[in-house]
Amino acid sequence: MRKIYSRLPLGLQNLALTLINTYKYYQKYGAIPLFKPLKGIVKGLDINAFNDDLTLTRINNLIKYATNNVPYYIKNRADYQTIKTLNDLEKIPVLKKGTLKEHNKDFISREANRFNSYSFKTSGSTGTPIFGAIKNSELKMRSLMFLTSLKIAGINYSRPLARFPGADLARNGKVYRRDFINGHMLFSIYHLSDDKILEYFRALNDYKIEILEGYPSTLVSLVRLFKAKNLKLPNVKNILTTAEKLLDHHRQELEEFFGIKVFDFYGSSEGSVYMFSTGEGYLNCNRVGYFECVDENFAQVKINEVGKMLVTSFSSSFTPLIRYDIGDYATIISNEDDIIRVSEIQGRQEEIFITPEGKAFGRFSLVLKYLPSEIVESQLVLKQRTNKIKVEYISDREVNNIEFKEFEDRINSLLHMSFVFEYKRILKFDKSNRGKLSAVKLFA
Repeated sequence: MRKIYSRLPLGLQNLALTLINTYKYYQKYGAIPLFKPLKGIVKGLDINAFNDDLTLTRINNLIKYATNNVPYYIKNRADYQTIKTLNDLEKIPVLKKGTLKEHNKDFISREANRFNSYSFKTSGSTGTPIFGAIKNSELKMRSLMFLTSLKIAGINYSRPLARFPGADLARNGKVYRRDFINGHMLFSIYHLSDDKILEYFRALNDYKIEILEGYPSTLVSLVRLFKAKNLKLPNVKNILTTAEKLLDHHRQELEEFFGIKVFDFYGSSEGSVYMFSTGEGYLNCNRVGYFECVDENFAQVKINEVGKMLVTSFSSSFTPLIRYDIGDYATIISNEDDIIRVSEIQGRQEEIFITPEGKAFGRFSLVLKYLPSEIVESQLVLKQRTNKIKVEYISDREVNNIEFKEFEDRINSLLHMSFVFEYKRILKFDKSNRGKLSAVKLFA
């Protein structure tokens, strides 16, 4: 299909995108052009329906469904008994990613089919991709909660919007494709460069785009290229970021350029929990999922202590996730009446660097902002328990090593050691198949 799409004339590519996007909006939001447009759905959303007090009921309903319809849980029924309190979750086994991958087919409900669900496949950024099915009604519920969270933040998703997805959708012709019906546009993330930036600017400006949505690293690259050309986008009112960790200095850079607050949200392809950034950290939607934070021995950590997330999802009953070790870390700051607030969603375990002395460090956002301002994109390459750091970067010019002095001083002082630095200017990064760029690449 991708080969056929890329060979179509530009006008037909836009038409194809319009049809596909319109179907996806129907599938996700129930939107029907003219009869039930997206703006009407947004208007009718109740912001008070984002959270409720039915978490325990949902967990028990999920356990009951899984042990009756999903092969893995049927085989292990004895380990998955209904619970009386949320504290009883600790009696249920932790589902590790390795188990999910090894028995992947056994985690898909016998009721799932092509008519009542859609298939998903994760990006495989942590190894072998995971596949499964999401029930249509649960996809819609989750999607409406996404729109509700935006409405809570005063964002209307039906307004002119530009998304920067990982798909390579503009191999030929313009750097964007347009949805004629919804007024939304998809932009390539693979053509961001000094010689193409004016094309991005003209399209975003001419179509009066109000909302930008994409990976933090992509939007920061866009901003830096705009700043280099002294370009402004006065129509942009909202910035939505997801899929990568929003580093502190990336948030600051985006907010200073546009003069608005960044809306960052968290989720996953396999349908885990959903959280979005507020003035008080991140707010979890307990209609979508519940999670615990535990230490390396899976004991519950205290409030304000960092812990790995164990996810129990209510939007993936066709591929049930019960106490799933998703690989991410978070710090819960409050958990009252089943409503969880998180101060920070931290990197995966493989993004934690261990120094030769055994000190763990994952807050690279504290030092990356001190890289030279000419750098458009960058990645730190480190090997665990060594004192060597390689910095690969994209820039219009070769940056002199002396210009990295402030960055070197900061990271040396934070980790109380002296690193040996290597710098390499490159033309492009080999990103994941969805266009993600990790700020740090760690090797064992």
